[in-house]
Amino acid sequence: MRTETIILSIHPSHIEKILSGEKLYEYRKRIPTDIRHIVVYATAPIKMIVALIEIDSILKGTPECVWEKTKRHAGVSKDFFMLYFADHQDSYAIKFKTVFKLETPKSLMCLGNNIAAPQSYTYLTETTEELCNKLGLK
Repeated sequence: MRTETIILSIHPSHIEKILSGEKLYEYRKRIPTDIRHIVVYATAPIKMIVALIEIDSILKGTPECVWEKTKRHAGVSKDFFMLYFADHQDSYAIKFKTVFKLETPKSLMCLGNNIAAPQSYTYLTETTEELCNKLGLK
Protein backbone atom coordinates (compact mmCIF):
# COMPACT_ATOMS: atom_id res chain seq x y z
CA MET A 1 0.00 0.00 0.00
CA ARG A 2 1.29 3.44 -0.95
CA THR A 3 1.11 6.23 1.62
CA GLU A 4 1.59 10.00 1.54
CA THR A 5 5.19 9.57 2.72
CA ILE A 6 8.35 9.22 0.67
CA ILE A 7 12.00 8.71 1.47
CA LEU A 8 14.20 11.28 -0.25
CA SER A 9 17.98 11.32 -0.60
CA ILE A 10 19.48 14.73 0.20
CA HIS A 11 23.13 15.83 0.30
CA PRO A 12 24.43 16.51 3.85
CA SER A 13 25.33 20.14 3.02
CA HIS A 14 21.68 20.83 2.19
CA ILE A 15 20.48 18.94 5.27
CA GLU A 16 22.58 21.19 7.52
CA LYS A 17 20.79 24.23 6.06
CA ILE A 18 17.40 22.53 6.42
CA LEU A 19 18.04 21.69 10.08
CA SER A 20 19.29 25.21 10.83
CA GLY A 21 16.17 26.74 9.25
CA GLU A 22 18.12 28.55 6.53
CA LYS A 23 16.67 26.32 3.79
CA LEU A 24 12.87 26.07 3.84
CA TYR A 25 12.50 24.43 0.41
CA GLU A 26 13.81 21.33 -1.30
CA TYR A 27 13.98 21.57 -5.07
CA ARG A 28 13.31 18.72 -7.48
CA LYS A 29 12.89 18.26 -11.22
CA ARG A 30 9.99 15.93 -10.51
CA ILE A 31 8.19 14.94 -7.33
CA PRO A 32 4.75 13.59 -6.56
CA THR A 33 2.42 16.34 -5.39
CA ASP A 34 0.29 14.10 -3.15
CA ILE A 35 2.88 13.66 -0.40
CA ARG A 36 2.60 14.99 3.15
CA HIS A 37 5.84 13.73 4.76
CA ILE A 38 9.45 13.13 3.76
CA VAL A 39 11.85 10.76 5.48
CA VAL A 40 15.24 12.42 4.92
CA TYR A 41 18.10 10.12 3.98
CA ALA A 42 21.51 11.82 4.11
CA THR A 43 23.73 10.72 1.23
CA ALA A 44 27.44 9.82 1.56
CA PRO A 45 29.38 10.09 3.74
CA ILE A 46 26.55 9.91 6.35
CA LYS A 47 24.29 7.31 4.70
CA MET A 48 21.63 7.47 7.43
CA ILE A 49 18.08 8.69 8.01
CA VAL A 50 18.39 12.00 9.87
CA ALA A 51 14.99 13.69 9.85
CA LEU A 52 11.30 13.58 9.10
CA ILE A 53 9.71 16.58 7.39
CA GLU A 54 6.06 17.56 7.39
CA ILE A 55 5.25 19.29 4.10
CA ASP A 56 3.40 22.59 3.92
CA SER A 57 2.92 22.71 0.14
CA ILE A 58 4.56 21.95 -3.20
CA LEU A 59 5.05 24.71 -5.75
CA LYS A 60 5.32 23.93 -9.46
CA GLY A 61 6.32 26.35 -12.18
CA THR A 62 9.08 27.50 -14.44
CA PRO A 63 12.47 27.70 -12.74
CA GLU A 64 12.35 31.51 -12.95
CA CYS A 65 8.91 31.68 -11.31
CA VAL A 66 9.75 29.18 -8.56
CA TRP A 67 13.04 30.97 -7.82
CA GLU A 68 11.27 34.32 -7.44
CA LYS A 69 8.77 32.84 -4.97
CA THR A 70 11.33 30.92 -2.88
CA LYS A 71 14.70 32.69 -3.17
CA ARG A 72 14.62 34.25 0.32
CA HIS A 73 14.68 30.80 1.93
CA ALA A 74 16.27 28.74 -0.85
CA GLY A 75 19.47 27.85 0.98
CA VAL A 76 21.25 27.79 -2.40
CA SER A 77 22.50 30.43 -4.79
CA LYS A 78 20.56 31.47 -7.89
CA ASP A 79 23.40 30.11 -10.06
CA PHE A 80 23.21 26.71 -8.33
CA PHE A 81 19.42 26.67 -8.68
CA MET A 82 19.40 27.65 -12.37
CA LEU A 83 22.15 25.18 -13.23
CA TYR A 84 20.18 22.39 -11.54
CA PHE A 85 17.09 23.22 -13.62
CA ALA A 86 18.93 23.93 -16.89
CA ASP A 87 16.96 22.47 -19.82
CA HIS A 88 13.84 21.92 -17.66
CA GLN A 89 10.60 23.81 -18.17
CA ASP A 90 9.11 22.71 -14.87
CA SER A 91 10.56 22.91 -11.39
CA TYR A 92 9.19 21.91 -8.00
CA ALA A 93 9.79 23.44 -4.59
CA ILE A 94 8.74 21.45 -1.55
CA LYS A 95 7.96 23.88 1.26
CA PHE A 96 8.59 22.56 4.76
CA LYS A 97 6.04 22.97 7.53
CA THR A 98 7.90 21.21 10.35
CA VAL A 99 11.30 19.49 10.44
CA PHE A 100 11.82 16.79 13.06
CA LYS A 101 15.51 16.00 13.55
CA LEU A 102 16.25 12.49 14.79
CA GLU A 103 18.19 12.48 18.05
CA THR A 104 20.18 9.55 16.68
CA PRO A 105 20.46 8.94 12.93
CA LYS A 106 18.97 5.62 11.87
CA SER A 107 20.02 3.03 9.33
CA LEU A 108 17.75 2.32 6.39
CA MET A 109 17.41 -1.15 7.90
CA CYS A 110 15.05 0.27 10.54
CA LEU A 111 12.47 0.55 7.75
CA GLY A 112 12.91 -3.05 6.62
CA ASN A 113 15.12 -5.16 4.41
CA ASN A 114 13.55 -4.03 1.12
CA ILE A 115 14.42 -0.33 1.45
CA ALA A 116 17.38 1.03 -0.50
CA ALA A 117 18.71 4.58 -0.79
CA PRO A 118 16.58 6.11 -3.54
CA GLN A 119 18.10 7.79 -6.58
CA SER A 120 15.04 10.01 -6.67
CA TYR A 121 12.34 9.04 -4.16
CA THR A 122 10.52 5.97 -2.90
CA TYR A 123 7.06 5.73 -1.42
CA LEU A 124 6.90 4.15 2.04
CA THR A 125 4.13 1.86 3.23
CA GLU A 126 4.16 2.71 6.95
CA THR A 127 1.69 5.11 8.50
CA THR A 128 3.12 8.30 9.98
CA GLU A 129 2.65 6.84 13.47
CA GLU A 130 4.52 3.64 12.54
CA LEU A 131 7.36 5.69 10.99
CA CYS A 132 7.66 7.88 14.07
CA ASN A 133 7.94 4.77 16.24
CA LYS A 134 10.59 3.21 13.97
CA LEU A 135 12.55 6.48 13.84
CA GLY A 136 12.32 7.16 17.57
CA LEU A 137 10.20 10.32 17.23
CA LYS A 138 7.50 11.11 19.76
